[in-house]
Amino acid sequence: MITIGIQGGKGSYNEEACNHFCKVNGIKDYEIKYLFTTEKVLENLHLGRIDYAQFAIEDPSGGIVNESIDALTKYTCKIIDKFKYPMNHCLLIHKDVSMDDVKTVMTHPHIYKQCINTLKEKYPQLEVKIGKGDLIDQSKVAEKISEGDIDKTTAVIGSKLLAEIYSNLKVIEEGIQDSKDNYTTFMFCKRRYII
Repeated sequence: MITIGIQGGKGSYNEEACNHFCKVNGIKDYEIKYLFTTEKVLENLHLGRIDYAQFAIEDPSGGIVNESIDALTKYTCKIIDKFKYPMNHCLLIHKDVSMDDVKTVMTHPHIYKQCINTLKEKYPQLEVKIGKGDLIDQSKVAEKISEGDIDKTTAVIGSKLLAEIYSNLKVIEEGIQDSKDNYTTFMFCKRRYII
């Protein structure tokens, strides 16, 4: 069985993209390691703790993913493939609150850039917060809201899969990205051996 480290957690777009890549390429015997940041992914690849790495590199609204570029300056890898995967963003909140109670939305900076106009138009009352560390990933934010570690009046933008994984969450609206043609480019890499 091969291990694939991804820049995301359970229910993240990175997980969806990884499963899609493996299906298209006939990879069946694999395990995903949820590493949340590109730096952690590439560090684990460099140290031989995972066999392959996958992370986002670019999206049409936010441009280059600086987090990934910064990590690539620290670690080397061999690019196997670049591929695009569609992002269908949903606004999710805790099931015990109404949208009127929600004060804040927390998400990844690139996801925010992909939804900025919709948020301003439909949800101008929401204060936007960008997560730090592992909370940069929307799946970790969803987990923390569901478990009560982040205030219930905080929303998250992510995949509707998060509401299936975390039963304390509900989808308020699907397709809140500004562009309906919203694809992120991912890189699938392996370790580069220095001779």
